[in-house]
Amino acid sequence: MSETVRISAATLVRRLGPLHNDIRLPVYRSLAETIRSALLDGRLAVGAGLPSEREFASRLGVSRTTVVAAYGLLREQGWLESRHGSGSWLRLPGKAHKPTPQGLREHPANPAYSAFGSGGIYGWEADSLHRDGTALPDSSAIDLIDLTTACPEAPLAALSSAVLAAKDGIARYAGGDGYMPFGLPALRELIANRYTHQGVPTCSNEILITSGAQHAITLTISELTAPGDSIVVECPTYPIALDAIRACHRTPLPVGFTDESSARSLRWSWDGALISDNFRQSRTRMAYFVPDFHNPTGSLMDATTREQVVTAARRTGTILVVDETFRDLPFPDCDLLPPPMAAFDPSRVVSVGSMSKTFWGGLRVGWIRAAGSIIQRLTAARATADMAGSVLDQLVSLELLSCADETVRQRRSQLATGSKVVIAALDSELPTWQATRPAGGASLWVRAPRPIATEIAMISPSLGVRIAPGPRFSPDGTMNSFIRLPFTRSAEEIREGVARLAAAVRRFD
Repeated sequence: MSETVRISAATLVRRLGPLHNDIRLPVYRSLAETIRSALLDGRLAVGAGLPSEREFASRLGVSRTTVVAAYGLLREQGWLESRHGSGSWLRLPGKAHKPTPQGLREHPANPAYSAFGSGGIYGWEADSLHRDGTALPDSSAIDLIDLTTACPEAPLAALSSAVLAAKDGIARYAGGDGYMPFGLPALRELIANRYTHQGVPTCSNEILITSGAQHAITLTISELTAPGDSIVVECPTYPIALDAIRACHRTPLPVGFTDESSARSLRWSWDGALISDNFRQSRTRMAYFVPDFHNPTGSLMDATTREQVVTAARRTGTILVVDETFRDLPFPDCDLLPPPMAAFDPSRVVSVGSMSKTFWGGLRVGWIRAAGSIIQRLTAARATADMAGSVLDQLVSLELLSCADETVRQRRSQLATGSKVVIAALDSELPTWQATRPAGGASLWVRAPRPIATEIAMISPSLGVRIAPGPRFSPDGTMNSFIRLPFTRSAEEIREGVARLAAAVRRFD
């Protein structure tokens, strides 16, 4: 059974920010609405324990009666559950929170899961009827713009050259059986040198080549945790990682971001103190983070928070799985990147990288950087599943990484331009929506004025665009005010895609 992680009054006040400013509402209703909104946009997690009424009232500077009334209203509306002697914890209406072991648990009760299923957001088709019962246009007759994936197209010239070089190099390995569970030695050495250059001393026996980052994440979860374990994740987070956690019968334990947004832009950052409290209270074995141009928000974790999180993990014995698949993609005007999280404790951090985001998703090559003993353990487990990776794909990857500077420079410039295009399109087509302003990566996190993301995702294919709604990125079915918008497509497709999204919003309204 998962334990309730209780939030201190100081942390709760910080995460709530100003109360909803509506003079028509009494203070207790404004407080209840502020808590509900923080739950829905991920600043507070489903299942989080709230402080006592007295402690919270003292910190907030209101009467205890106000907090008692706010908690009572939330309980009445189904957003809060209380038990004598156990306190109160947040929940979603119509769904009791206290979780069962993950092997017996269904996905959150949210329309996004019935629409997209556990297998992902791809291949789903919209309903054939509009909200008013009239027929929608046939989406098959529309040139559909798919904005659900944040993977760019291949750098064709560089890829073609690498394939030719790999073809010439395959003869060196064709005389053997081709099974190399640890991966191609030359590729492992090159990746180890890359980590050393970034301030994480690494040798080749601390590198395992995998069949993509998703393989690396799933392998690490299944081997280094046990069924029923909780795994701390950001909320929102990479949805396919959530699928892997659930498929391995583990429970995602969400920790929210701090919202420091302005009128037009979203600015989300990690709360190191909250993460530390989460590790300490939950005693989780593992946490999964995307600190470098986070998917989906694009946020970049600063060095101080990285050190704070790694220190907390060391104290609690938590293994940090760090997804670095976007680390090579800062925009050209981005300041120097913080050190990799492994720089603060190479033995505590399992780093995951991939060729997919920088080069091409069709190259199913990723890697794990970890302590040598962990690499040995993961390789032994890997050998029982897929034996070893493709030698040819690894040779292509070796060639691409050996002369990556120009390709990476072009990719960074392309993505920086795409980010500006999508922000300008949103400003023009959806001026009341807010969006993050990332310094790298491949996507924006966009907030609508109200929770309509799932509904918009259901009708947008009929207008020629497919989008990924916020609940797909949430461990607990919240975030229905958000969508992720990648900027990996051409400028023309981005502009047209946002225009079609705006048309879907108008149709819904």
